[in-house]
Amino acid sequence: MSLLGLTPVVWIRVRNPLLGRAYPGEGEAMAVIDTGYEGFLALPRDAFESLGLGELRLEERLLLLPGGRAVKARGVYVSVDVGGATVYGFAETFEGLDELVLGQEFLANFKLVVDYCSASVALIPCKPWHRRS
Repeated sequence: MSLLGLTPVVWIRVRNPLLGRAYPGEGEAMAVIDTGYEGFLALPRDAFESLGLGELRLEERLLLLPGGRAVKARGVYVSVDVGGATVYGFAETFEGLDELVLGQEFLANFKLVVDYCSASVALIPCKPWHRRS
């Protein structure tokens, strides 16, 4: 967990528990923390497909992006491993997305500390009875 420039990022592993697939195949992938994104996890199409999520029955949602552009997103539930914790939530993909993005639904499971003085980011899990995902 750190800052990339001024952007908070964390290293995660996404899992499709139904098909037993993980992204990335080995190790972890960098995800941007976006407190303006109300969802749980947004994935680029290649990550979404490598997890086999396109093979499952998908829900469709309409997302309003910054700047007012609306896009159709498709998604399904996944698990995310981060810093020794595992949380569950809705992962979605849409055209033009090129990075993993963690949003408010994901962050509802953690205390987020961004310290620009020391260029550090910390995600501290809420007590188990406070988990919302």
